[in-house]
Amino acid sequence: MDKKPQTSSSQQCCVLPKKVATETKIADEEGKKAAASKSASKIAETSNNDAVSDVKEKVTDKLASPEKSKKIPIINQQPDTSYKPEGTAVPRTKPPLPAPVLTGRPIVLATHLVPSLPITLFEALAEAIEAATNQPVVLLHESRTNRPVARDVTDIAILPAGEDWEEGNLLPVSFVFEHHLNKNFSPAVYADVVVATDRAPHVENIMDLRGHRCALPDRRRAVGVATLLFNQLRAKGEGPAFFGNTLDANSQMSALQMVAGKQVEVCILESPVIKYHRKSLPGVYSLHILSSLGPLPPYPIFVNKNMSNDVVNKIKEYLINIRNDTEWMEKLAPYGVLGFAEYSKSLYDFQEMKTVATSAPYY
Repeated sequence: MDKKPQTSSSQQCCVLPKKVATETKIADEEGKKAAASKSASKIAETSNNDAVSDVKEKVTDKLASPEKSKKIPIINQQPDTSYKPEGTAVPRTKPPLPAPVLTGRPIVLATHLVPSLPITLFEALAEAIEAATNQPVVLLHESRTNRPVARDVTDIAILPAGEDWEEGNLLPVSFVFEHHLNKNFSPAVYADVVVATDRAPHVENIMDLRGHRCALPDRRRAVGVATLLFNQLRAKGEGPAFFGNTLDANSQMSALQMVAGKQVEVCILESPVIKYHRKSLPGVYSLHILSSLGPLPPYPIFVNKNMSNDVVNKIKEYLINIRNDTEWMEKLAPYGVLGFAEYSKSLYDFQEMKTVATSAPYY
C-alpha cells in the first residue's frame, strides 16, 4: 500500500502565514470596495440634494420675480434678405370695375378719420360702394376734430369710435383690422401704448410710466383711447396726476410723432394708425409697443335716414362679402384691413367704459 506523504511541522508553519496573508489581503480589498461604494452613494446623495436645492431656488426666484412683459417693436429692424431681382416687370393689373351710372345724383361719403387713417383707404371704400350701388360716390374728408357731419349733403358718414350722428342710422358693418388681440374677426378697435426705445428697458408695464410725459389724441371724447387708458389707471387706484405731464395731440398720428420726436416718452393711439404709418413716419424705429388695451367700439358707419333701404342693404351685403374677393383684399391689405364684419348695436353702445377725469386740476 502507498503511504501518504507527511508534512512536517515546519512546513505547516510556512503554509499557515501565507494563507492568513491571502485572506487578510482579500478582506482589505473588500473593505476598500465597500468604502468606495459608500463614498459614491454619499456623493450621489449630495448631488441629488444639491440639484433639488437648485430647482427649489429657481422656482422660488421665478415666483418672486414675475415674468417681464414682451415689448413689441413697431417695425422690425432686421434687414430684408428676401430676393428682389432688379428690373422686374410691371405687375399685371386687373380689369377695372364697371363704371357707375354718372347721370344721377352721387352718393356723398364723408369721413372724419383723416389724417390718422389715410384718405386712400376711404377712396377704396368709395369704390366698393360704387360697385355695390352702381352709383357714383363723392368723397369728403374732415380732418379737424369735433366738427359736425355736414347733414345737408352727407349720405354716408364714417366717424371716430364712439361718435354718433343724429340724422343718420347706424349701418352695423365696419372694418376689421388686424391686431394680435383680435382673435374672432371682430370690427372692434384696439389701442396700443407706445414708448420710446430709450425708455423701454426701464418700463415693464403701464404702472412703470409714473411721472412720464404722455401725449393724448382724444382727451375730450367720452369714448376714446384716453378714456381707455385712464380707466386702466383707475382700476389700479391711480388718477390723472399719474403722469408727469399730459399733452394734447391734434390727431392720432400727431401723438405718434410726438413720441418719435422726443416731445413725450409715451402715447396711446388706435392700432390701425400704427399699422399703416409705421413704415413712413420718421423715427418710428425708435418706438416700441408696451401694451395693448381695448377693445373700443368699431368705427361707426352711418347712413342718412333718407337713403332707401334697398341701397343700404346692397352696401351692407357687398361689404360683408368683400373678404371673399381676392382683388379687394389686395387693395385693403396695406391698411391692415382683413375685411368687414357685421356687429350688434350692443357692441357699439359701449357701457363698460366709465367716464373718468383725463386731466388733473391746476392749483
